Amino acid sequence: MKLWIFLFFCCLNCFCQEAIIKNATKFVGVDIYENCYYLQNDALHKSGLKNDYKNVEYGIPDVVDISNPLQILLLYKFFNKVILLDNQLSFITQFEVPIGTELISNASKDKIWLYDNINMMIKLYNFKTQKTEISSIPIKENIVELKGNLNQALVLDSKNQLTKYNFLARKEDVFNTENIILPKSLIKTYYIKERKLYHKNNETLSTPSNIESFEVINNKLYFFKENNIYALPIPKN
Repeated sequence: MKLWIFLFFCCLNCFCQEAIIKNATKFVGVDIYENCYYLQNDALHKSGLKNDYKNVEYGIPDVVDISNPLQILLLYKFFNKVILLDNQLSFITQFEVPIGTELISNASKDKIWLYDNINMMIKLYNFKTQKTEISSIPIKENIVELKGNLNQALVLDSKNQLTKYNFLARKEDVFNTENIILPKSLIKTYYIKERKLYHKNNETLSTPSNIESFEVINNKLYFFKENNIYALPIPKN
């Protein structure tokens, strides 16, 4: 009985939350320092900063990757260009990516993961030398999300399959994500299913309906709904 009362008040609290960011066009994510990134008025914003980043020449970025908050990546697909920003959203440099680059993510210094939708491959690309160093075998399904780091790339396809590729771009693991929502980072430790947040398959929190995207950082749930971003503490077990 106490558990149900606890969950009821968690749910009530979730619905009464005041938005921390209002009128955002897109929720990009939250970094390890709990800074929220979002698109608004054709510009990239970061909570806690007065300035934003807007590129008049290229327009709205198709992909924003914040997995490394010291090296933020913005992909402009039509121009085959990537802009690098620092943690103040200040311009560092820009470089070209191969034609057909649909998605990108940080990998390591001078390298990014990219999805080539012409050859349907995941590639490790060195933007200093402008050469592809590693390629996966062709992927049958259309890729809709890509996240990565030095050791791996996580790929979500149009059939709700989450695939892990190792540093050699070889497939290691496949996870079915049908009927669940993964966090922006694609790390499946947390997921939302039927208006409940789970951590390692254990229910932790009731959530509002119609959440579009979310992230969990430092035991807080950040979620995007109806153009607003909310933050909610996750009760400790």
